[in-house]
Amino acid sequence: MVDVIKVTDAGMSIVTNRLKDSGTSPDYVHWGTGTTGAANDDTALETASGHESRTQGAMTQQTTNVSNDTYQVVGTLTCATGAKAITEAGLFDASTSGNMFLRGTFSAINVNVADSIEFTIKAAFDQA
Repeated sequence: MVDVIKVTDAGMSIVTNRLKDSGTSPDYVHWGTGTTGAANDDTALETASGHESRTQGAMTQQTTNVSNDTYQVVGTLTCATGAKAITEAGLFDASTSGNMFLRGTFSAINVNVADSIEFTIKAAFDQA
C-alpha cells in the first residue's frame, strides 16, 4: 500500500538527538491529501488536513530482523469534516509545528465524517 516512505533529514537529526539524550520522541501522527512522493528534504506534509489535529500514538520497539531493531508508532485519526482521499501520513515530534521524522505517500484511502484510519508506522534500523 505504501508507495514511498522516507525518514527525513530532520528525522536523522531526531535520531542523533535521542541518542545523546536530548530532543523529543517522534510520536505524533498526521494525515493529508498530498500526492507528491516523499523526499528526504520534506519538512511537512504536502497538503495536511487542517480539520484534524495530530494524534499522539503509542510507541513500542518491535523486531524486524534482530531484537528491538524497529521503532513503531500506532495512532488513529478520525475524519472531522467532509469526505476526503487520504494519500499521505507523517510522524512528528510535536503536536503542532515541530519536526517531521518521516513521511509516506500511498494509494488513496477514502474517508467520510467519523471514519477513522489506524496508522502503524515503523522505522526499522538495518546494519547493511
